[in-house]
Amino acid sequence: MASIDAAGRGSGKKPVNQEIPLIPFIDLLLCCVMFLLATAVWNQLAAMNANQQVPGQASTEDAPPEDEKVRLILQVRNSGYVLGSSVGESIDIKKRVVTDQREFDVDELKTKLAQWKQAWDTREDLIVAPEDGVRYEDVIVAMDVASAAGFTTLSMADGAAFL
Repeated sequence: MASIDAAGRGSGKKPVNQEIPLIPFIDLLLCCVMFLLATAVWNQLAAMNANQQVPGQASTEDAPPEDEKVRLILQVRNSGYVLGSSVGESIDIKKRVVTDQREFDVDELKTKLAQWKQAWDTREDLIVAPEDGVRYEDVIVAMDVASAAGFTTLSMADGAAFL
């Protein structure tokens, strides 16, 4: 412990020497530093890069090559997934019935996205377009599956724009 010694000072009979407890202050400081390190350093590990894709948005870059003008779209609807492109392709993946409830068919989505990645092997971009009313968790699962399939540049767009 640290102490303050004021020998010879004071007019009363009480001593004016005081002990200052520094150990609790140091403990509090170290706890604050550890908390800040734990929350600030590793907060980007679980981040997924995504940007907002607005249909018809003008690009600031030069005209892309011909195969990049085709937009690949994954719609997350209340009825299931729809894989589509701006050239007219469309693959419906309906929800499956599991124990009297309808759930998204994630396994079928993995299979179809793997086939798409083979067909569009140079492409890494995909637009994820959720419909209104779709749960956030279902959109994140679709984005995780798309990222695992090799589509690393994900964009978000309004699902109504592609209906």
